[in-house]
Amino acid sequence: MTSPKFLSELPLDQLQKLSEEDIAQTIAAEQLYFQHKPHTVYYLAVNGAKTRNGGLVRAGNDNYKANGIAIACVGDEAIYADGTTSKIISGAGQACKINGVSAALVGSRLENGDEIIDTPVSLFAVRIYKDQTLPEGFLSHE
Repeated sequence: MTSPKFLSELPLDQLQKLSEEDIAQTIAAEQLYFQHKPHTVYYLAVNGAKTRNGGLVRAGNDNYKANGIAIACVGDEAIYADGTTSKIISGAGQACKINGVSAALVGSRLENGDEIIDTPVSLFAVRIYKDQTLPEGFLSHE
């Protein structure tokens, strides 16, 4: 099976020959292709995201927000009911950085072995296609 041709892959002379209708149909086909291509979605974790062991993420950077809630990054902490904390040690890697620091994701690990399992805001996500190589540092906690 051959891979489909996308508008971005066409040489300029071919693009110039396309009608507006051809371009609109091609864009619609591209969108349909990517919507149905097998993938996994990883949502960015924000302040108040929950961990498997009952912790709540406390985002340290208030400059970048989703729906008014700060986005968490590697190095931020989760706080637990007993007052203990644990740092986030994995995130989106090269796929999404905030001020040079990997954004935390649902699926990110913490120093104590816990994992972020839910986020109150699901506006922003990283989509990884099944045939795609993982971005450098993606959910890597080694």
